[in-house]
Amino acid sequence: MPNWLGDVLLARPVLNALARAHGAANLRAAAPAALLELVAEDGAFQSSDAWPARGAEREAARARVRAWGPAAALVLPPSFSSALDALRCGARVRVGFAGEGRSPLLTRALRRPARGARHLSEEYLDLGAVLAGGPLPANDAGVPPLPVPATWRERARALLHERGLDGAPLALLGPGAIYGPAKRWEAPRFAELGARLARRGHAVAVCGTAAESEVCAAVAAEVAARAGAPAKVASLAGATTLADQAGLCACAALAVCNDSGLAHLAAAVGAHTVVVFGSTSSAWTAPLGARVRIVQHAPVCSPCFQRRCRIGTPCLQAVTVNEVEAACVA
Repeated sequence: MPNWLGDVLLARPVLNALARAHGAANLRAAAPAALLELVAEDGAFQSSDAWPARGAEREAARARVRAWGPAAALVLPPSFSSALDALRCGARVRVGFAGEGRSPLLTRALRRPARGARHLSEEYLDLGAVLAGGPLPANDAGVPPLPVPATWRERARALLHERGLDGAPLALLGPGAIYGPAKRWEAPRFAELGARLARRGHAVAVCGTAAESEVCAAVAAEVAARAGAPAKVASLAGATTLADQAGLCACAALAVCNDSGLAHLAAAVGAHTVVVFGSTSSAWTAPLGARVRIVQHAPVCSPCFQRRCRIGTPCLQAVTVNEVEAACVA
């Protein structure tokens, strides 16, 4: 499975489709431990391996898979190392996209379409169709919202109470994006939007990873300053596990994020999710879900897929607070 949160959630349709075709008992998943814990709630596979980055622990994981005796491997990441792992795990059939010189390691190397020609979830379904022996349902057809265990929700509610965010509809703001600045709508615009939501009666939680704590804290402070008392605002960046964050998303009335893993998580659990797109392609990686709203103004240079922009991110500058607020109440 992929190593990125958003990509793993976009793989849910193919996982669920293959489980229907072959039975969950016949599927074994390999991914980073926190991502496995998250998607295991779907019940699409009954065995799994937390996939270490390298070294003796990875060899031990490969040995466990070899002992299980896979007939086939579906290689979703595009890397050379993932195809090599599939070979070393003993899978007789190995299906993935060509590229990075890895085609000789695969028994079926499909040519990947241009980025955005098909949604990433549909690309994964194309790979899965090789193992299923025919086309699989497109996008998120037949895939319900990601289940969130009661314990995760309870931990989220306890955190909200601790930070004074309970007792009001919850709005999550996600001003970060690990990929780079060309994905990040300006923090002052997030702050202005958050202040407007707070004045509408929302409790505002600014969420992100520990690495995003500084920007999240700054946005939360500015939301509080602009909204005034008795606004309920706090930064929760770095204070949650991935499971806790899923619980928060499940408790939220609304999430507003950049194109990021948080946006995909909020959409997956069924929250009303508004996503601001910049340098990347919503046609390729928009979160799945009926309650997702995309706000994007693509100039002639978009999508460039650059982490940093040399000309001032006109794609993001064109997105106004007014139109994002309108998407929040639509």
